Amino acid sequence: MFNRRQLEILLELCENPNSYITASYFAKKQQVSLRTIQSDIKAMKNELAEYPCVEFQSVTPKGSRIIIKDPEAFAPFKENLYQQFSNTSLNYQSERINHILLLLLEQHRSISYYDVENAVFVSRSTLLNDLKRVDTVLQKYHLEILRGSNKLMIDGSEINKRRCISEENLMITNPASAIPGQDNYDPMGKIKDILVETFVSFKHNVSEVDLNNMIVQLYVALRRMENWFFIAPADLNIEQDLHLEREMAEAVFARFSAAFHLRIPDSEIDYFALYLRGRGNFTSASVISKEVDDLVLDALRAIRSAFDIDLTNDVNLRIALELHCTPMIVRIKYDMQMKNHLVDYIRQTFPQGFDIATYFASFLQKKFHKKVQDEEIAFIAIHLYKALTDLQNSTGTRRVLIISSLRRSENILIRQTLYKWFSDQIAELFFLPPSEMNESYLDRYDTILTTEKGKYYDMGLAFYINPFPDQHDYLNLKLALDGFESINDILQLFHRDLFEVFRSEMSRDDILNTLCKKSSKHYNIEGLHGAILEREALGSTFFGNGIAAPHPIFAVSSDTFISIGISPQSLEWDDDGNKVNLVMLVSVGKNNAKAFQIWNYLSKIFVQRSFVPQLLLDPSYDNFLKLLKDTIAEDFNG
Repeated sequence: MFNRRQLEILLELCENPNSYITASYFAKKQQVSLRTIQSDIKAMKNELAEYPCVEFQSVTPKGSRIIIKDPEAFAPFKENLYQQFSNTSLNYQSERINHILLLLLEQHRSISYYDVENAVFVSRSTLLNDLKRVDTVLQKYHLEILRGSNKLMIDGSEINKRRCISEENLMITNPASAIPGQDNYDPMGKIKDILVETFVSFKHNVSEVDLNNMIVQLYVALRRMENWFFIAPADLNIEQDLHLEREMAEAVFARFSAAFHLRIPDSEIDYFALYLRGRGNFTSASVISKEVDDLVLDALRAIRSAFDIDLTNDVNLRIALELHCTPMIVRIKYDMQMKNHLVDYIRQTFPQGFDIATYFASFLQKKFHKKVQDEEIAFIAIHLYKALTDLQNSTGTRRVLIISSLRRSENILIRQTLYKWFSDQIAELFFLPPSEMNESYLDRYDTILTTEKGKYYDMGLAFYINPFPDQHDYLNLKLALDGFESINDILQLFHRDLFEVFRSEMSRDDILNTLCKKSSKHYNIEGLHGAILEREALGSTFFGNGIAAPHPIFAVSSDTFISIGISPQSLEWDDDGNKVNLVMLVSVGKNNAKAFQIWNYLSKIFVQRSFVPQLLLDPSYDNFLKLLKDTIAEDFNG
């Protein structure tokens, strides 16, 4: 029997079959530890073994997914899950909050406190306490509760109400019974069919992830319109040219109108056209405006000034960023930012790229006065990290071909990992779909790898590599490291004088102030604390697994060092409530390209779940160095 949390996780996987979702995503969403989610996943996998209609797969670090083995048996299986979920107790406050939110969002006029109390089976005092939490959620979407005459209602634009419903996953009712009078009808399946057929007719490319997101967005929109909630023309202030997108939106909604018996106003068509523009997958430089070109170039110049890394002449990077930023700017301006289930993996594995991407995003925030979410920053980080590794890769001689049918985003992660491991050996790294592979490539490349065990793997001509390369792949490929030549080169960055254990409970600001004072005195530095606070203002420096790595927004000294602060009591590090026990203040020396590679080694600590627990057992300088050496030792073997 599944518990409420497991049911919610399983239902989200069922609504997104074949798509991996990470455990860290569920941990953050459910506000529980990663270990708890991992236990849930193990329990669900065991329980689902009794259901032949589905297969539960879990792959580190991609996440978990549901594979449908028998579509006919799957439908009643999912229906049963929804029934179980609907019967779960409203004793959970988080569940009551969602129930109250959806109840209020479905009202055309105010509703009495008495009716809300009866709907969630609580007293007036409990309801008033719950409404405080409801207020907090609504603030994220620029909505508010209007109160008066013993009644209440939610005030705000329909666009923001739909954002709240979608992002808070409030419509977790079975879509198969969503349309009145059509109990056996699957609206999500119909939405998908209409979208796919329309996109094919327009020769419009769309990724599987974007398609699934569109289905959910349109499902919410149809449910709202069905209940006479429509986007008001006054809520739209569209500045973009949406000619092609509007043609597609008109075609989609014309079929929706017939299928769902709805009269759909122009404002709904305009908004979906805008949504399509924000999900554009542009490949031609002809779509890049001068405004975007100037914005990217100015950001790269600022990065050159702040980080002493010159990427302004990297034409491929500029084009890639401009093509990515063109639709991303639409998403930022109109509150449509994308989700990225790999954000934690990218932040921990490519910390330097993520940090510079955060700086890049600050330019967008200043221009559009909207916060760029970490999920969007992670996409930028992938492009920047590739450029960073290419910049460091000027002495390589080996030409490598990878046979892969993975998506471009997954191939990019492989590229960055291999470049990180072999930046001084690889002269070229080229990806090729299996369908285009032929024997002529065998003579053109020194090394051939493959992410699938197909023809060339069976012939012994291609070496298999995991789509998410790990230490095992590294050891098997016998690749050399770049940068630091020995463990001692890294250990010397950690000085005993800059190691502090805070026995009493302290805040983030107190710890930062203490570490900055000690470091500034030790190295005779000015402006370190201010530069670190400036970087903290751009976004969280929490890197997961109880570790934060604050660092200055720009180099303030020629010295490279890392100051350590340990708090036996977990302290709250950011607005998301992430808890930290280990603070690593990182300062990379000015004009020292090699020193930036320290982030590659720190990433090994960030992803090591046992590092902080083992350190807390003996929070001493000597034990810290021992754990550090154990964590990065394999990088220097051979």
